[in-house]
Amino acid sequence: MNRPFFLLLFLLLPGCPLWLSAQVVNFGKTLPERSFSLGVAPSWYFNNSNVGLRSIGVDEDQAGALAIGVSGGYGINYSLDMNARIIYVAGGKPFIGADIQYLVHEARNSYFSVLGGLHYWDNFGVDITGLFTYMLNYDISLSGGLDFDINYDPDMDGNVRFRAWLPVNIGFTINRNTFLYAEYDLPISQWSWGIAAIGVNFIIR
Repeated sequence: MNRPFFLLLFLLLPGCPLWLSAQVVNFGKTLPERSFSLGVAPSWYFNNSNVGLRSIGVDEDQAGALAIGVSGGYGINYSLDMNARIIYVAGGKPFIGADIQYLVHEARNSYFSVLGGLHYWDNFGVDITGLFTYMLNYDISLSGGLDFDINYDPDMDGNVRFRAWLPVNIGFTINRNTFLYAEYDLPISQWSWGIAAIGVNFIIR
């Protein structure tokens, strides 16, 4: 199948986190085999009056932070792709991560995939993400899932910090090589924060 429905990670990548690690660009379909992808995603990190943004270096008095992510990927085969991304956060620490995405199940109008990856942000971490995508028609998709990060932190009890988001994504297929999307990542843990993003992915076949 050559339908252009793609995920770049950020997270996974991400998760990207991201991140993804607050992954942005959460989509359940893998890249076409032996194709490359390039994506750009500006986003806004909301200050939810918690410790999440402070942990990546953003001042607690700021309303939030602007972030710019650049990502790339490669389709290994029909059900497997690999992705990498870097995210620059204004006033905070940059995110670097990579992941593998596996297409677990495909139906006529839907996809389910899982991602696993590694990242470095405030510290090293592991990304685990599950994503479901439903195609409203050939050009419009809705996606959702769970983005879960486990981060090493030697200053915390147990040396582990958990972050989790519920990503919601709407995507638009412009043509077979261009995919636009808008996404909101709902924070569901103490160390996560709200993320709103728009972006574009280009597929190079």
